Amino acid sequence: SQASQGVILIPWSRVVAVGSPARASGDDAIDIDIDLICNIASYMNPGDDLAGLCVAVGSADAARIRTEYLRDNEQYVAASLAKLKGIPDLTTGWDSFCDNLHVFDKCRDNVTAWMQVNTGWRARCTDEHMERYRGAPLRVEANLVFNNPAVAIEVGLLEVFRFHVEEKGVDMNRRFWNGFNSDDRDMRNDLLIRLALFRGDIDILDFLLSVDGFDFTSMNEVENDEQ
Repeated sequence: SQASQGVILIPWSRVVAVGSPARASGDDAIDIDIDLICNIASYMNPGDDLAGLCVAVGSADAARIRTEYLRDNEQYVAASLAKLKGIPDLTTGWDSFCDNLHVFDKCRDNVTAWMQVNTGWRARCTDEHMERYRGAPLRVEANLVFNNPAVAIEVGLLEVFRFHVEEKGVDMNRRFWNGFNSDDRDMRNDLLIRLALFRGDIDILDFLLSVDGFDFTSMNEVENDEQ
């Protein structure tokens, strides 16, 4: 290691958690307590540095680093959602949405991983928050995806959308919600089934069609909207 302005720089290829069966290559491995490694990782951006650290310490300790990194890390969710900004609303920019589907899928995977660690995410969904986030977002916040079923559909989060319908009583037949990148901040209010059809998520569509009270005539309205 070397010091620069009082900061010790440690090559992650030599780092290994104390007591870990994984050893860095060579005899000059730097033993660091796993709790300290997790603390260091919490200040990293999710990129090459964090990935390099996880590789260096081995799979068992990497799993703990990942868990501790995601715990209560709202910025991770917000940063994942922010990457969707600028992509046209999927009902008005179909070609662009298809070209960027991998971005939405990556966001889904990131948020799902965060939810697996932060199992109390349902408490974030309140009536007050749902009213606040029902329009196109002025700024990206973690709570957006947990309080707007249109955004949950766009991202592809069936578990969140199911919670909205089954626990929060969201009416699938009502025009009430705006998607993530809607140009109309005065509530264009897309039908959720329309968003689900454009998203093309089979699991979400199957769930929508199985819910008691779903108005199948709204499918005709979607077809008329497209003509």
